[in-house]
Amino acid sequence: MNSRRLIVNWRHESTRAIVPVAELVATRAAAEPREVRYEFGYIEGVRRALELGFQPFLAFPHLDRRYAGSNLFPFFRNRVLPSTRPDYAAYVEALGLSVQNATEVELLGRSEGRRQTDRVETVLAAERDPDTGRYVTFFLLRAVRHIPGAETVIAEMRPRDELEAVPEPTNEHNPGARQLRFEGSIVGYIADYLLTDLDRLVAAAGSPRFVVERINPPPHPAHHRVLVRVDAAWPSGFEPFDDPVFLPYRGGNDGESPLSLVG
Repeated sequence: MNSRRLIVNWRHESTRAIVPVAELVATRAAAEPREVRYEFGYIEGVRRALELGFQPFLAFPHLDRRYAGSNLFPFFRNRVLPSTRPDYAAYVEALGLSVQNATEVELLGRSEGRRQTDRVETVLAAERDPDTGRYVTFFLLRAVRHIPGAETVIAEMRPRDELEAVPEPTNEHNPGARQLRFEGSIVGYIADYLLTDLDRLVAAAGSPRFVVERINPPPHPAHHRVLVRVDAAWPSGFEPFDDPVFLPYRGGNDGESPLSLVG
């Protein structure tokens, strides 16, 4: 069996806090890799989100229930550009994937599944590289359009260039924020959802490398401008998103959450 775990984050509008609220697990059977089983459920992080005003998604109204199906739920499928669109190939390539091999879950993870109609993002848990055994994941450089001069610096960057991570403790939205700089100039930020993993990696195995995987010049949108690859040693016993907020939500139920079959 081969599983990929996608975390669903929700952003609070006024504080801009990004809170993990749910997970989607896609599992492929070894005997028939084209068959995928999807399971959605809320995680313990949703408790904080509820305090901030979060409401369960209409497609998944029960906090203490797990939803399962053999097709990707419309809630997620609608966050991926349809393959029938004429710009689909450019969209996939901008995320560093190939049209032939890209899965919907990978596209959700790389693109972060953003829509203008809500404050949700979808992110993939990192995987151990099958060849090197190292921690490898990808993210789109954050806040490019808000940084004066960033676009000019990015125009000089090339794939395989390395970026320097610099803490920004004075950041009013997140004192744990990390800038990324190229040759001393700030070009964007590391995605907040990676910071806990990165802190644990630094403590156990030293600083990760942040490598430019792909540059997407205009007319690609600014939030797709730079795809960054994170590369680090995988410490013994390490698991991505290994924090109590990522455990399945139990509510007041000490037993297993009921399962609802969908599709």
